[in-house]
Parts: sequence; structure tokens; C-alpha cells
Amino acid sequence: MQESEDPLSTLITEGEDPLSALVTLVIENYQRYSRGPYRVKDALQKAKQADGSSVERILVEKSPTAWYAYIAAHKTKTLDRGPEGRVELSRLLDHLGNQPMHRQHEFVNQLAAAMESIDANTSPQSAKRRRIATEDNAVAPLQPTSITRNADTCLTDVEPSVTEQIPALVTSRDVYVGAPLEPAEELFHDQFWDSVQRTQSKEQPGVLLADISMIFQEGYIREHFGCQMEIGIAKEKVADLAFQYFGVKLEDKDGVRSICYPGGGKIEPDPSIKLRACHRDLSGIFRGVLHEGAHTSPIYQREKVERRNRTDGVSMTISNQAKEGAKITVFLGEWRASAIKKKFYG
Repeated sequence: MQESEDPLSTLITEGEDPLSALVTLVIENYQRYSRGPYRVKDALQKAKQADGSSVERILVEKSPTAWYAYIAAHKTKTLDRGPEGRVELSRLLDHLGNQPMHRQHEFVNQLAAAMESIDANTSPQSAKRRRIATEDNAVAPLQPTSITRNADTCLTDVEPSVTEQIPALVTSRDVYVGAPLEPAEELFHDQFWDSVQRTQSKEQPGVLLADISMIFQEGYIREHFGCQMEIGIAKEKVADLAFQYFGVKLEDKDGVRSICYPGGGKIEPDPSIKLRACHRDLSGIFRGVLHEGAHTSPIYQREKVERRNRTDGVSMTISNQAKEGAKITVFLGEWRASAIKKKFYG
């Protein structure tokens, strides 16, 4: 019997991460609820008694609001009729259930981080409209408000509103892979540029590209965090960059990469882990429009208003395999991201 094609196979082949797509749909579904779904108390008790590694258990312990959004999505999935996007939401939820544990936990972290941002940018009126009571505590679904953009002095009033559409980026989720070396080099300081992995062009054999991808997602992620640039880091440079930008010491032993914990312990990524809280001073890493883009991303600007000393606008994903490189993700403001896209791809 021939296996049916995975409805997400085309999506994945094109480079889109279904976990990020699911986070966006879960939040959009959550925002439609004027009241919470029924039987929340029963669902809460079930989640608290679930296996310690399950999505429900981890979510309810990590972020009650994210857990609420997750069960609301499952409620929508069971409806015979539902809002636009219900079919895609159902498929992505089914896909999540078939993923290995580390991918499910990655989804949990993404959703929890997104919901924390909503909690931090909420109007009291919308919270009152959708507050629900549970047996032990209250889970209050919240409505995000627009983010104030107070850019750095040299960048004031040059980043448009997040609701303003840029003609070059009208497609819902554009993904661009690989960047020509010459224009890419202009965006990085020398030391960091030497750390960027080079890859072979699939279209032009023998031509080298910088391992740089750009992702333009519509919806919550783009509005609250920014457009994304992913930068591949050569394996021999991973430890230096982790320590220099995140203050994290790595150790390679017998081909296994570990994080050295203060006090003597070690953390082994399983199979990967994301480092956040990069130094806010990015002037020694990025140059020109990329430096401006990082400074005008929604997440960086929000942290500036909150007077944060570090930024989650730059993160680094490392694996437990010393033979593998790493990925640095940078969130960018839309206009600068659009300018970089044009510079790389025309």
C-alpha cells in the first residue's frame, strides 16, 4: 500500500518551519476567542497529571497563557465548522504530534515566548473581557497592543508601522537561501565575517555563497519580533562566538559539544539548544543596513523601552555534535530587511 503524501511535505521542502507556522496560527486562533473554551478546569487537571515530557504538561508549567492558547487551538480543531485556517491548523497540530520530543519542546518554547510578549503588551480592558477561572488559578487570555517604536537616536522615525505593508514583501512567507559573498561581506565586521559558513550554490556549481537565509513571515512573529536572517557559523568558530556574544563557555569532548555550567556542571544539548540574551552592543558584529535592521526590529525596540541590558533579537542555536556548525538568528525591521533582500537577490 502506497503511503499518502504528507500534506506538509511541500511546505517543509520549501524551507518553511511548520513549528513557526503553527505558533502563528495558534495565536491567531487564540485572538478570535471572546470567551474561553468550555471544560477548561478538566483540561487543566488532565494537563497537570500528564507525562512530564508531554506538550500539555510542559506548557501548563511554563506558561499558563500559552497552554490556554494551545487547548483553544485543539478545541477549534474538533469543530465541524470553524474559522478560516482551521484545516491548516488541524494539519499542523497533527504534524506536531508526530514530531520527535525535541521538536515538540522547541514548539513549546516558541509559543511560550510569543505569549509572554502578549502578556507584556496587553490592555487591561481586553484582559477583563476574556478572563477565565480555573480550579487553582486564573488563566487570562490577553490581547496584544501595538508596539511603540522608539528607535535609537540615529534611527528615529525611519522604521514604518508594523501594519504598513511593503510591496516587495507581499507574499505570506518568503524564504531566500544563500547570499552572494561580495554584498554579504559589506554587512559584517571582519572577525564575524570570517566565522560565516560558505556553501556551494545549487544553481551554479563551483560558485560559493554565504550560508545566510532570509525569512519573511506574515503575522505575529513578524509584527512582534521582526523579519529573520539566519547565519550559518563554521564549526571551528562556534565556541568563540558563544563566549564572546553570549558569555557561554562550550566544551568539545569525544565529538560531543557541551555547555559548561558555573560550578562545574555541564549541559548537553538534546540535540540542540538556543542561546539567547546577546550583548545589546551589536556594532562589533554587524555593519551598515544590517546593523540598522537589528536595531529597528520590534523585539530590540521593545527591549530598549524596557531598558534591557541584553537582547533576544539575536540568538544562537547549537547542537551537541562538535562536527556541526551553528545558526545565529537575527530579527530585523521590515524596511532594512527589504533593503538587504534587494541587495542580495534583486
